Amino acid sequence: MSFLAPWAFAIAGIAAAGMVLLHLVARQRPAAYVLPTTRFIPDQRTLVSRAATRPRDLLLLALRVLLLLSVGAAFARPVLTPRRGVMARVVLIDRSRAVASPFDAVRKAKGLLSDGVPTTLIAFDSIPRVIAATALDSLAGAPRSDATGSLSTAFIAARRASAAMADRADSVQLVLVSPVTVSEIDSATRRLRGEWPGAVRIERVAFLADSSGAWALDHPISADDPLGPAMASSPSGAKIVTRLVRGGATAADSAFARDGGTVVRWDSTEAVKPTAEGLAVGDEVIVAALGRRAISSEGKAIARWADGTSAARETTIGKGCVRDVGVTMPVAGDIALHPPFQRIVRTLLTPCGFTVAERAADSTSIAWLRGATTNAARASLLRGDAEHPSPLTAWLLGLAIVLAFAELAVRAKRQPEAA
Repeated sequence: MSFLAPWAFAIAGIAAAGMVLLHLVARQRPAAYVLPTTRFIPDQRTLVSRAATRPRDLLLLALRVLLLLSVGAAFARPVLTPRRGVMARVVLIDRSRAVASPFDAVRKAKGLLSDGVPTTLIAFDSIPRVIAATALDSLAGAPRSDATGSLSTAFIAARRASAAMADRADSVQLVLVSPVTVSEIDSATRRLRGEWPGAVRIERVAFLADSSGAWALDHPISADDPLGPAMASSPSGAKIVTRLVRGGATAADSAFARDGGTVVRWDSTEAVKPTAEGLAVGDEVIVAALGRRAISSEGKAIARWADGTSAARETTIGKGCVRDVGVTMPVAGDIALHPPFQRIVRTLLTPCGFTVAERAADSTSIAWLRGATTNAARASLLRGDAEHPSPLTAWLLGLAIVLAFAELAVRAKRQPEAA
């Protein structure tokens, strides 16, 4: 058994020691002698105090000491600690769109169950959920989620699950089965990772290959074009192309889309006064001097401004689609050279049905995800005290009440002079 607030038990111990010292100061009536002048002595009890080598009233002393220690132990918040060496495990299984093979992720998770360690399985994309070990086979055969993975929500779920497991183990191991891509790490991930008081074992799986590298524009654009730097690395001779239209779409463009092509209408340098705007496309967000152009209200929004209005919309036509982009850039400036903006450009020009590039997290991010230690998290640091109060506290308080009544009963039976 351990105490979460040992200072309370220490105070009770000091008070108990003080009680023993008080019982060493014996108080008793002096011896009576028959004298003829006793009629002049006032009729009242006379007590004297003296130091004793052995405390008197041992039963009363025992009751008082136990009462103090019981109250102190109750306020010290006792917790029953399990047998040393017991370990539990939390496994986070990534099933987001970043995972190339859900079967591979499930296979790695199954391998962790073979050693018999009590394990809680949590599957996550943007939302985590606890699953049973018997559900792993169905998870492997389920379609890949289209949602972006979130390591932040995964760490929150792991912290909650570990609080319950810490009552039955002295340490909890956290295992992350994931490709660990840039899109899965947000501004809260580092702080939430810091709240896990142990190492994170990372079992990396392959991330989904970027099919957007197998396409190109049907007509190359110059490097001086605001969209040019983003398309500088496009392969030549690609079989699948995107048709970039700077003016109104023609009948030929519509026929191209119906046959399975992608038409992107984007007047990127239209004369619109740029202002500071926030633009979000998928997982990429930028704030820059951009202009807005009115676009069609049909189709689904694939990009939005900071105020929630659509910055680009996509409409399905036949086997392909037509995408209308209402983002304009100033002719002068270096925004076209910024990597985040270039990724946004490639996302908006990517053909319909193609996956957007996933990028693996760098070695620095992997290092702080793993942590500086190699040890599992100690259960005493994971235990949710407010959510899981110890039942010993109530029993100790009940014992203290019984001892208090017993002390009153014993004291009432003592002789008045010994009180």
